[in-house]
Amino acid sequence: MIKLSLNENFVCRIWENKSYYIKLLTTEKVPVEVIDYGIRNTDAGPDYKNAKVKIGNILYSGSIEIHCSLNDWYMHHHTRDDKYNDVILQVVFYRSINREDILPLVKRARHIPTVILSDFLSISIHSIWRDIINNPSPNFRLPCYPKNSRVSHALKIQWLNILSVERLRYRSERIRNRLLELSDQVSKKIFWEQVLFEFICEALGYSKNKDQFLKLSQKIEIVTLKQMAPGRLQLDSLLFGLGGFLKNIRYKDEYIVDLKDQWDNLKDIFKRESMDKSEWNFFRLRPANFPTLRIAYASSILYEIIYRDFFKKIILTFESSNEIDTDLIKLFKETEVAIYWKNHYVFGKESKSEVNAIGAERINNIVVNVLLPMVYLYSVYFENMNLRNRIEFYYKKVNYKDAGNEITRVMEKQLDLNINFLADEQALIHLHNFFCVKGKCKECDIGKIVFEKERDVEPLKIILY
Repeated sequence: MIKLSLNENFVCRIWENKSYYIKLLTTEKVPVEVIDYGIRNTDAGPDYKNAKVKIGNILYSGSIEIHCSLNDWYMHHHTRDDKYNDVILQVVFYRSINREDILPLVKRARHIPTVILSDFLSISIHSIWRDIINNPSPNFRLPCYPKNSRVSHALKIQWLNILSVERLRYRSERIRNRLLELSDQVSKKIFWEQVLFEFICEALGYSKNKDQFLKLSQKIEIVTLKQMAPGRLQLDSLLFGLGGFLKNIRYKDEYIVDLKDQWDNLKDIFKRESMDKSEWNFFRLRPANFPTLRIAYASSILYEIIYRDFFKKIILTFESSNEIDTDLIKLFKETEVAIYWKNHYVFGKESKSEVNAIGAERINNIVVNVLLPMVYLYSVYFENMNLRNRIEFYYKKVNYKDAGNEITRVMEKQLDLNINFLADEQALIHLHNFFCVKGKCKECDIGKIVFEKERDVEPLKIILY
């Protein structure tokens, strides 16, 4: 596991969300069941008071202590501190690095049962990281707040302008890396089309299915499909088959029967291991975000790429359109799914109302996170200055802001800024993810002023999640 720089507040957020981990065991392999997490303690002493935990067959009542590493119990000198005598469980995120995993002791020479939380995660730590930083707690506070009020508004805006370009380059770099993974002949359009499909799929997955969609899309080789010239039904069958949805499906209607018939032929041609249906998340998703509907839409995008030069249409829209927003939305809205998915969200259950395969919010997300960085990279790679200038102008002038982004809302307030443009929003996200969260205040133009007279800054102990 690649270790992220997590503070204890961050680990507490993970600990308090039981969906992030499963089947806890102590370091001595004894089952742990949390009956009551207790009350968060903001004073000196253990992190949670009045907790109840069943360890093995015994129910314990007392305090819970949270640490980043097993080393921390001794580094914080808890053994000599009477306030920790009633600790019933220590929860640490990582194992020790430079010493054996020694169980903590209190003054009464009692060993404290310990759980290594990272051993029991239900999803990757990177997914948890994204989830938490995008959903800060009410206690979230920037390291420089409220002292940043003495930094001029002009300097803040200037810094955001720099970060907005960095954000665009950062997102482009990920696309460039994927292109290079596919081939060293990145000037060929087929590889740009492949990457376009993969990253659109990832965006269609939203937060709960983005990894699954990326995994599915990378099983598809567009160069092979162009040689095969499959029809719409075959593409639907290929994606649902590789996604694991056609195995042991209990529903039977004409569309499903046709999909299964096609899949029986295609799986021998595309010798790819299918995913398991259980990998996909439906829980607490609105029907419009169900992966079945999104896979159907991904199939229609694939059809557009293969037969209707979808990638070229995107480039031309940015290159010559006078209404880029309108034309991009139209491009995605006119992408037709199979008739079946116009009144279904899942297999076998007809919807009472007409189904909209994709909404404006999801299209905007694809534009921001996929199209802009990809077309920007394209303009740089092929030295198309006209296209590059249009991209940068659009990026800095388009009046778009994700109202549901809690991070930018909090940062606007704590930085005393009012942003309306896409580039500024992206700059705030970049500032948060790469400076505030990582404690790089001394590399931030705002932090340099706020902390210029302070000998040491430990923002990871200040910022609360």
